[in-house]
Amino acid sequence: MMRPSLGLVLIIQTCIQVFGLYIFLKGFLLTRQTFDLQGKSYSSWDRFPLHDVPSIHIPPIVPPKPSFKRTVVILIDALRFDFVLNISNPSNPYFLNQFPILHHLYETQPRSSLLYQFRADPPTTTMQRVKGLMTGSLPTFIDAGANFASSAVGEDHLLFHIKQKFHNMYLMGDDTWLNLFPEIFDDPSKTFASDSFKMLDLDSVDNDILSHLWTVMEGEWEVAIAHFLGVDHCGHTFGPSDPNMARKLNQMNTVMEQLLTFIDEDTLLVVMGDHGMSLEGDHGGESVEELMSTLFMHSKRPLTIEGDYYKKLHHRIHQARATRLGYDIPNISKRLSYNASQYPIVSQIHLVPTLAYLLQVPIPFGNLGAIIPDIIYPTDDGNQIANLVHMVEQFRMNALQVHDYLHQYSKSHAADFSQDKTQALTRHLYRAEEIMVRLTNQDQFQKAMGASVATTTDKQEFSSLLEDAILEYDAFLISTIKYCEAIWAQFDTGCMVIGIILLISGTLSSLLLLSNKTKPTNDKSVLVLGMSALIISCSFVYLRYAVFANLFLSKGWFEKMEVLDWVGVSLVLTLSCISLLTQHEKPSKPSVYWYKYDWFVLLAGGLAQSFTLGSNSFVIWEDRGTRFALATLSFLWMIRNLQALTKYTKKTVLQSIGYPFLLLVFVRLTGLTGQCREEQFPDCVYMYSSSLEFGNHVTGYCSTAFLIASLFIVYYFSRTIQSLLVAGMYGISGFIVVIKMAQEVYQKNAIRTESLMTKYLDVYLPRVVYGLCLIATIGSMCQWVYTRNKHTGWAILLVWSTVLAIVQRPFASVILLLSPFCIRLLSTGTPSSLLIRLSILHFLGHHLFFVTGHQATFTSLPWKAAFVGFDEMNYYGGMILVTLSTMAGYIAVWIGWFLVTEDVETLSLMTLLQSIPTCLCAIFIWILRRHLMTWKIFAPRFLLQILVQVGAHLAAIVLEKAL
Repeated sequence: MMRPSLGLVLIIQTCIQVFGLYIFLKGFLLTRQTFDLQGKSYSSWDRFPLHDVPSIHIPPIVPPKPSFKRTVVILIDALRFDFVLNISNPSNPYFLNQFPILHHLYETQPRSSLLYQFRADPPTTTMQRVKGLMTGSLPTFIDAGANFASSAVGEDHLLFHIKQKFHNMYLMGDDTWLNLFPEIFDDPSKTFASDSFKMLDLDSVDNDILSHLWTVMEGEWEVAIAHFLGVDHCGHTFGPSDPNMARKLNQMNTVMEQLLTFIDEDTLLVVMGDHGMSLEGDHGGESVEELMSTLFMHSKRPLTIEGDYYKKLHHRIHQARATRLGYDIPNISKRLSYNASQYPIVSQIHLVPTLAYLLQVPIPFGNLGAIIPDIIYPTDDGNQIANLVHMVEQFRMNALQVHDYLHQYSKSHAADFSQDKTQALTRHLYRAEEIMVRLTNQDQFQKAMGASVATTTDKQEFSSLLEDAILEYDAFLISTIKYCEAIWAQFDTGCMVIGIILLISGTLSSLLLLSNKTKPTNDKSVLVLGMSALIISCSFVYLRYAVFANLFLSKGWFEKMEVLDWVGVSLVLTLSCISLLTQHEKPSKPSVYWYKYDWFVLLAGGLAQSFTLGSNSFVIWEDRGTRFALATLSFLWMIRNLQALTKYTKKTVLQSIGYPFLLLVFVRLTGLTGQCREEQFPDCVYMYSSSLEFGNHVTGYCSTAFLIASLFIVYYFSRTIQSLLVAGMYGISGFIVVIKMAQEVYQKNAIRTESLMTKYLDVYLPRVVYGLCLIATIGSMCQWVYTRNKHTGWAILLVWSTVLAIVQRPFASVILLLSPFCIRLLSTGTPSSLLIRLSILHFLGHHLFFVTGHQATFTSLPWKAAFVGFDEMNYYGGMILVTLSTMAGYIAVWIGWFLVTEDVETLSLMTLLQSIPTCLCAIFIWILRRHLMTWKIFAPRFLLQILVQVGAHLAAIVLEKAL
């Protein structure tokens, strides 16, 4: 029979793997359901009581204070809570005590100034946070990837109801608001949005806001929203410990001082952050630094009831919420160096019902937030019982809105929101209703609400019961949040299982592809197997839609699979079965290493790495595990070299030991740098690029030596390229990389200013590197077609190392410039050690990923790379650059595979070493889908594995054509 080429087989395997991942992710990464329903205004005792309890009296309504006539919302992106505190003996002079005005007002005007730790719900990306701040809804894991493609909110939100009451609304700053709420900000004369993705620009957006803000404040307005970005961009560019951060925080402090002159008794000022900032200045993950933001509310009129009794009650409610939501207050205090117990923690979704109360507009239909108790303030605050009843009314209306939302959700997801499943939640609600029924049926309570004065005993009893009712309503609200967090992602386990089956079939075909000993298969057996697989697949589809449709629907299986998906599954399974029996064309010269027992070492190492992906501890410490694997394999390489010697001389023994030893030194030294995961603290200490600076003599000398060493690396490698033209291109590109490194080190202790020189360094010089790399790659490939000289591959690797280095920070840039040295070491050796060297090459990709400052977390995503060579956001270019930065280590290794061996048969090994962990990781995700750490640890690692898996298959296809 006619045999397909290896390239065609690799393409088929890639299609099988990609389609399997597509089906699996369809069942795993699901968004929550939204409803096209609007929230409504509830009366205080609407449907009282909610359950079947006879009631005689309806409690009287206690009205709130009049709503504010004007509201100004200042959102300072990435305003971490410790940025606004006044701390004695600050440990960091750059971001502590640089924004003191809010804390000063909180201490001097406690009734009219409220300050909270504003806890964000991960993922801590701006689009998701703004969406949550206005809808009161919880995000899902898949939402994190939508930050660069903001689309209009398709559910009820607070701005819709605000605009129904306040028509004179202005927007300034981040254009994310315009993308999310285009129907709200549809008046160009009142919308002054700015591009939010010019990350290297610290001042343009903020200055544009200030050019309009004071004019708006002096005119006729009702609602003004200003979203400042300078602090966030400073964090991404320089990190929080930088003079530029002090400058931006001082600027925000000055803005607040001036803005306070426009705040009167009818105006509400809300200052908040959408998320915090990691130690490196980034966000997107779940570390304490990223989650803890700031909420500050201020007005000239009091915002909270005066009295120790109410302070204690509010504190009691906040404590109950923190306990129920599992806030680790001691850890917050430890990580951010302030006493977190002194300031209430408020979830960001609580802002929605709070502002709805202060502005007296309906709460959005899909809100899950609970009103902040401190701001509940009746018209007449002289009667304690009436004040508590007013508080009960607000909590009850909030609970009624959430209850209606759960009821609506149960209509489409009966299995998770059925009466049995939500009984534990509604029990709190019914208890609160029972308490109020019991109180309203007492005449003394009615008198205590009116002009009559209740006895002290009655007053204490009624107050205690009303407090219990408030806490029960609140328990219902907070328990609902916890419940929805636990079951929000409705997994389609049927899709996940089908995806796993496809991944297993693809992995088996990769494994069999490595065997050179399979017997030829005739056309008939291939046809029979293929038709059998197709018939079985079609039969299952028939059973799914015709026989077991109701059963699968009730279980939620295959809910997300369309007819075309089933057609694709049938075809892919058929193709996979055929590929298991079909041989591809073998090279004329058989491989020399297939019989070696190093296969056991290779597969054992790959399987060991794959099985660690099912343990959260091993995933957390994967960087150290990778170094251990590299050290072990280097010793095995050393042993294999010694065994291969036919004559033991001093020179041959030193050479056999020297190359593995040099690799060990590289692994050890580069292992000193990297990025710590949140879970690794305090047992993780890495050197960061921020430690390089010219600020003092010691670090200045070290930084200078570091840059000189980088220049030497470029000079040395440029002399190893045979083509003078390509060598010159590499030298120029490498020199530009070193210049960029020097610029970043210099700016560590300098105030950033926009100039023509800065634009050349940030935009034009990186473009020169990109262009030279493209030209050199095309030229080298053309040369390879005619000469088949291995030095051509070496030139391509060196040139690409400059592109991969320029999108990194200084330490990572040097490591990537030096990575060809390791690949050259691995390309030298006997055929008997080839499998060991390929194993080392495989793990070297993982090692380079970690030591270049990456982790399998959203926090470590290098968003700054999207602007290397661009002065504004380019979605496709930015996506490519972020991918290059993240995958730099793997890309270097894939190019290096071309240099270590020219045997095309090993390309199947490259794909197999990624297919096995991907397949097992998918199985672990399916098993652990309800695990506490699924979304924080396992899911990000799985998404990284998908990138590496697809990348390895594409690299194998390209290399097969080249080899």
